Parts: sequence; structure tokens; C-alpha cells
Amino acid sequence: MGFAMPAALQQELGQILMLVAADFQHRLDADLASRGISGVRARHRSVFLHLGRFGPSRSVDLAEAAGIRPQSMMIIVRELEEMGLVVRHPDPADSRAKLVDFSDQGRHFIVELGLSTQTVWQQYASQLDEQTLTTTIRNLQQLITPSREETT
Repeated sequence: MGFAMPAALQQELGQILMLVAADFQHRLDADLASRGISGVRARHRSVFLHLGRFGPSRSVDLAEAAGIRPQSMMIIVRELEEMGLVVRHPDPADSRAKLVDFSDQGRHFIVELGLSTQTVWQQYASQLDEQTLTTTIRNLQQLITPSREETT
């Protein structure tokens, strides 16, 4: 027998998840800014998420994972290249294609992002407690379907 969630909470599910995501991003950006790191925008995040999980990728695959047009992804990749955070190199599997990967500066940014994530974790753990936060994250991970996890 399952737990019956109050209808009002069911109606708020999407809103709560989006607000938590926005809050997390705000805290992350604030911590990065406090250490002098800025410039990465919301449109860049899908590239970092995908490359961080799956490694070097073609722009078309990044676009599909982000749910945007390939032309839009090319603009994003170009912006990240200009910032020095990604590089493109030939795809060994297809000489016509290029793979997008982190540059050394991009890898450094990922380290900084990890430090900021630890700060946000500590902020959330002070609001809840470490065990509750850990359980919450593990429960949310179960909501991600395998097919969606592979493309994000």
C-alpha cells in the first residue's frame, strides 16, 4: 500500500523541483562569483553536464541532450570556446565531425564548480541535516529515468 500524497503537494511537485534547481544554481553562481569566477550562463550548463558525464561529444549530440537545435548549440560551443572552457578536435570515428571537450581551463572550472557544489551541500545540510539531505538526493536520483539520464 503506497503513501497517498496530499493533492496540493502533487500539484506543487514541478514547481518545487524547479524552485530547488533555481535555488541551487543561484547559490552555486554566488559562490563562484565570491571566488572571482563568472561568465558561465544557464545556456552553457547543459554542455558542462553532458561533457562531465559522457566525455567528448559532437555538437549534434550535445544539442539533442539539451533539447535544442544544433545551430543553437554551435553558438553555445563557440561562446565556451571564446571563454577558453572547451576545445574542438577531430572525431576519430568520423573525420568530418568535431568533438567538443573541456580545455585545461575548462577542467579547472570543473574543479572550482566542485568546490562550489560542496559549499552549497554544506548550506543545505545546515538547513536539513546530512542524513536527510543524503536520503533526499538518493530518492531524487531514483526519479531520473535511465533513458533521460543518458542524455543529460
